[in-house]
Amino acid sequence: MFASKKYVDETLKKYNLVANKALGQNFLVEQDIALEIVDNANIDKDTFVIEIGPGLGALSEIIVDRCAYLKAFEIDANMARILNESIKNDNFEVINIDFLKVDLDNLINSIKHKKIVVISNLPYYITSKLLNKLLINDYRINTIVAMMQKEVGKKIYSPNKKDINQLSAILSYQYYVSIVKYVGKNSYLPRPEIDSIVLKFEKVSSKYDVSFEKLILLTNYIYATRRKTVYNNLKPLFNNQEKLIECLKMCNIDTNMHIEQLNMDNIVDLCKYI
Repeated sequence: MFASKKYVDETLKKYNLVANKALGQNFLVEQDIALEIVDNANIDKDTFVIEIGPGLGALSEIIVDRCAYLKAFEIDANMARILNESIKNDNFEVINIDFLKVDLDNLINSIKHKKIVVISNLPYYITSKLLNKLLINDYRINTIVAMMQKEVGKKIYSPNKKDINQLSAILSYQYYVSIVKYVGKNSYLPRPEIDSIVLKFEKVSSKYDVSFEKLILLTNYIYATRRKTVYNNLKPLFNNQEKLIECLKMCNIDTNMHIEQLNMDNIVDLCKYI
């Protein structure tokens, strides 16, 4: 079992390594949690799995026996080498690269399998960047199961008005988000300072009759500057002030309304009008 304190201790000692704090390395040492994360990803033999930040392979070890193919992206060359030596399955590949630098268009287009699932124990300091990379372009990804900092995950799952952003709009538009599990500090080695949460993002048919492309275009402007009004942020989209005022009036949006006061219905109405 890779998800155990014994395995992590022995492996790091064998390779004369320590966890890299700069990369946010904390290794999962609870097999039951690893199994629960993978179980919730609904992986089968038709599934191509993308794993981000596999570390020492606590999840990889389980995934590889259930999926059609597992391609893991690991920024740490030492971890990538260990994975290559410890997992010999023909349906496994580890790429030593920062996932933020991966050409996701080319990767997704190259996959011929029926289902695509992303699994990750996200480094806390790049959670938002990674989720935006995965979600903002409407990729052919069926499910994302991701572990992240508890407080960050709670804001994504149930954002306050001040936390709502473009990612929130995308999730409302075509994803069902659920909490898989809360994970305590003691489930990791070394022990982090904060608890974690596992969220599941399942892509569903949108209930809104506007295109994803229009939603992205509009929300690029709406959430460009948090402290401005909707009116000010939408100015670049309109030729003149009168047309913008007319648009807001037709959508029942006051010219003094601030971004955090918008709801999804407001955004959909704006998409339709524009």
